[in-house]
Amino acid sequence: MKSTKILFTVFMLVLAMAACSGSGKNNEDSENLDDSVSDGDVSDDSTLSDEENNDSENSDDNVENIDGDEDLNDAENDGDTQDEFAKSPDFEDLECGTAFGDIACDFTLPLESGKWNFAENYSKNDNYLFVFYRAKISSSRQIWTSELYNLFDRTPENITYFFLVDTKDGNDAKEKIQTIRDSIAEAIDFNGDSSVVKQIHLIEKPLSEIDSWINKWLNDNQSEFFFGIDRERRIRQGGSFSSWNSNTLPVEFKNLYKEAELYDYEKKISDFIKETSGSSTVFKGLQNVPFEEEGWTKEIFFDVDFKGLSGTGELYILLEQICDDPKKCEWDRLERLFLCDEKGENCDTETGRWITTYGRSGKWLTDITPLKPLFEKDGKYKFRFTVDGDYYVNNLDFIFVKKEAEQPIKLIPLFNQREQFDENYNSHFEPQILNEENVKKAEIYAFITGHGNGSEEANCAEFCRFESVFTVNGNDFEIDFNKAGTRAGCFDAVIDGVVPNQYGSWPFGRAGWCPGQDVKLIKFDVTDALVSGENTFSYAGYLDGEVYTPVVTDENGYRAEVYLSSYLVIY
Repeated sequence: MKSTKILFTVFMLVLAMAACSGSGKNNEDSENLDDSVSDGDVSDDSTLSDEENNDSENSDDNVENIDGDEDLNDAENDGDTQDEFAKSPDFEDLECGTAFGDIACDFTLPLESGKWNFAENYSKNDNYLFVFYRAKISSSRQIWTSELYNLFDRTPENITYFFLVDTKDGNDAKEKIQTIRDSIAEAIDFNGDSSVVKQIHLIEKPLSEIDSWINKWLNDNQSEFFFGIDRERRIRQGGSFSSWNSNTLPVEFKNLYKEAELYDYEKKISDFIKETSGSSTVFKGLQNVPFEEEGWTKEIFFDVDFKGLSGTGELYILLEQICDDPKKCEWDRLERLFLCDEKGENCDTETGRWITTYGRSGKWLTDITPLKPLFEKDGKYKFRFTVDGDYYVNNLDFIFVKKEAEQPIKLIPLFNQREQFDENYNSHFEPQILNEENVKKAEIYAFITGHGNGSEEANCAEFCRFESVFTVNGNDFEIDFNKAGTRAGCFDAVIDGVVPNQYGSWPFGRAGWCPGQDVKLIKFDVTDALVSGENTFSYAGYLDGEVYTPVVTDENGYRAEVYLSSYLVIY
């Protein structure tokens, strides 16, 4: 195995020299980050301009054909015209286009084993990722100097990869196609798993010789070298494929499959909405409403008319945010939704929390069923939606799904404040005494996120594993943020809604949140701790079980703080 790795390394160095570009190693496991790690956005070769996207490939050193369609008929090996193919039952004739967000049209591409037709091979369960070698784009050249074998351990089975060369020089195209073929074969040999070869398609001709709408896409997107087709058949733009394990932020193959994980997460949302459409009610909130571009704190006030929310069921917030210009939405900002009082004057009851992306769009479906008692009366409710700094176009709805389920009947605010996390933190939370009789079930629900970094030795509270403890009648209920400070805490959470390949340090684990994700309500079942009559509730925060006394390294930096909103929910 050592000799194989040496040979592969030599091969990649030769390839790097040919491409005149640097390489970088990626190792996004869950080991702890160095204490000096802090938030950051992409710079150098991973800027928000040229290098937006890449993909991955797979192949086998022991198979005759590098692509996976070995059982194709003896079709001619050219793609100059599109032959008739029997369409897959999943393929529908829909209005299609070539822009991001459009439905992808049919196409045919030439492989070593024959022609591959989209309509014939399409499956609604699969994602399709396209990687182009485009010499004029530095990140396209650079990605081929990275360790392609890193991708093969991780690639989901429902991805089909296409690798294409964009050049009008026939000799150059032949050389680049052979280089890619060799690279795939070497990587699969190194990895020792040939099963992924069926997912890989190397296109045998330069795109200039192929009649396909993909050529128009290339002409319209001169700075792109990647696109995807998701399970809704939508053409998707990628993000930054930079590795955050190196200060040079090299563009690497290993992050490419994360785009498909995002597609799968969003497909779950669309499937849920379709499957529950017969039993759900959508309450409209924001429809393509942007934040103001001027000013630091941005607020949108809006009304939602809740009619028909009575009865048993589940309540969700569906938020979609569109980032048209990564430079206007380049940081991971705290974003919150507040319910206003009946007069519409005080808007301080938090009903939703998100962390914005580093420069990408996102969509999230968040379960807020425990907060349903806030909307017990039919009528209009006023909300305040706020974020600092970033600019997005927003679509926000509430969805109520009727179903038989245990229902919350009462909600009592507990501790709701933002405080600096230091030796005085716990003194800000006065115990609360509540009288409750004959409670069948009771739970505490809370939004808890730690912020601040790079200013204290412990790197709190974004990257330190502090503990939040609710105490009910002397019984402790604790949450530990054990993903905080890990290299892959958020990298591994794409399947749970984290937007991948952002233009900032998105892979690292945080305390209670990730960039580009909704913040989930944390649940503590306190039923057994309650008594009929007087109950005492308290809250405190610790680091390693002790009161946190920070060792400050930068007085003017972003010091540790914790945002907390919590409620007692009675059933």
